[in-house]
Amino acid sequence: MSAPATRPLTEEQIEEYYREGYLVVERLVPEEIVDCVVIEARKIPVTPGGSWTPSIFIHDEPLQNPRLHQLLVEPHVVGAIEQILEAPARVWYGMLAIVPAHGGTGLQWHQDNMYTPLLGRALNVFIALCDITPEKANLWMAPKSHTKGIQESLTTEGHRVAATPENGVPLPTLAKGSVCIFDRSTLHHSKRNETAEDRYAYAAQYQEDKARLASTGRRDPRRMRASDLSAMFASTL
Repeated sequence: MSAPATRPLTEEQIEEYYREGYLVVERLVPEEIVDCVVIEARKIPVTPGGSWTPSIFIHDEPLQNPRLHQLLVEPHVVGAIEQILEAPARVWYGMLAIVPAHGGTGLQWHQDNMYTPLLGRALNVFIALCDITPEKANLWMAPKSHTKGIQESLTTEGHRVAATPENGVPLPTLAKGSVCIFDRSTLHHSKRNETAEDRYAYAAQYQEDKARLASTGRRDPRRMRASDLSAMFASTL
């Protein structure tokens, strides 16, 4: 992998991210990289009409299927994230998410900071691995919800669920390679995949270099800098 792009975002885009809690960037990821990931994704079996199917990056085994998780270190993505964070990015989480065709379901309204609260800046990048229309379980966002802090979850087991916001809006169609970057405290969810094709997307999460766990006040030593993970992947990709 080459070095991260210097400045993929404009100042106006960064302002929009901080003001609204999310930002859509069209075709940020090169199509050939997306296609390489989709080849691996199509090897994962799914059940038509079933719930979404995740494939999670394992920090303790970082070289397990790097082709599937290479988007975590994709230069344009990392470059945009480090612009927003104004600091080196550490990889917090990575997950391929498939929402099956013919009624497959996504997740209810939630904030990712409901799961493991981080102190310091942290964000998500939803990467479209195919053209994702509103009918294809595209994301919904609640603008400015990141300014309200961590909200109480309606459940304590399994997936966290927040109260439905009054201002939720669906994203427009995301073309393959487009991304939605959003704060870990921004409320979001996805509905059903009503199309005849599976929905492929990758969810990458990052923290600024100095972010700490709210539960312990410590850094998580397993979370590598994106630059270090990129160097590790380089020997296998």
